[in-house]
Amino acid sequence: MKNTKRGFTLVELLVVIAIIGMLVALLLPAIQQARESARRMQCANKLKQLSLGIHNYESAHKGFPYGCYSWADDCDPARWDGSTKRWYEDHNWYSYVMAYIDQTAIHQMIDFDYMMSHVKNYEARTTKCPNFSCPSDIGQVENEWNHKNWAKLRSNYVCNWGNTNYAQTNIGSPGTDEDLDGEGYDPNNQRFRGAPFVPKRNNPMQRIKDGLSNTLMMSETLVLPHTGSAWGGPISEVSVSVGGQTFNGFRTPNSEDGDSVIQHPSAAICASNGIPTPKKVSGHLNQIFTARSHHPGGVNASRCDGAVSFYSDDISAFVWQALSTAAGTEQIKKEDEI
Repeated sequence: MKNTKRGFTLVELLVVIAIIGMLVALLLPAIQQARESARRMQCANKLKQLSLGIHNYESAHKGFPYGCYSWADDCDPARWDGSTKRWYEDHNWYSYVMAYIDQTAIHQMIDFDYMMSHVKNYEARTTKCPNFSCPSDIGQVENEWNHKNWAKLRSNYVCNWGNTNYAQTNIGSPGTDEDLDGEGYDPNNQRFRGAPFVPKRNNPMQRIKDGLSNTLMMSETLVLPHTGSAWGGPISEVSVSVGGQTFNGFRTPNSEDGDSVIQHPSAAICASNGIPTPKKVSGHLNQIFTARSHHPGGVNASRCDGAVSFYSDDISAFVWQALSTAAGTEQIKKEDEI
């Protein structure tokens, strides 16, 4: 009897392909979820190392480093001479912490007698530092704009500026420039009540009256691609205004309310990295920048004791604002923080 080898029919082949396709479709979300989980853990580890670096700085200098330089210094571009220090282009906590996060080589490049925009600091400000990049932020482009009068590095990690605006003042009355959300006072009637980071000086740890474990130290933000204008990519540019180095606790993580800036990046630029279009305010000191990330459901944030947790987008405004104050004496439950 003659043996014949029978191959797959076209119908059988199509069935096999369909089954394989279904299996891939079922497995792909699980694979993506596992990858994001790994990225979130890597992000948390970076935040942990930065927080430990800040603690090491505090041990050596008896205070947390400058949140930013003072806005009270000379801000007249006509008087820029390469050494006059102005708040939007001078050193902040990133520069000072380099030596404490195993980035001694970059720290040694920095000449602190000159602002970051000065040619003497060109190499320092154009050297990529992986410590400041969240692996989930696919929109980040580090150090890609280097204008002679603006020193822009990129970071996803920002320090806690408090339940306030850039001026570290109480949010204002309805109808004023400080009425940043159009609704007047903060609905929880929160006041500023201090922050762990302040401008132009080290802030002693003793000023954190709420306790280190009850006060946020750092969180995440998102980086925009730059268009070449002053605010084309503001929401995480180190050494340039509030979005470079700080976040405000006024709004909860990943708030659908846009941040408040003096000049608008375009809606398309913001949408390219999942950021709500910012609102416009009249002055630098009225700006607000919110903790944001591409981790589904929340942001990583560290507390002043160095512990890192994942905070939900659904955290109550009262709890988030309470965690953002350094001396608010608010009473919150640990189970309400997550």
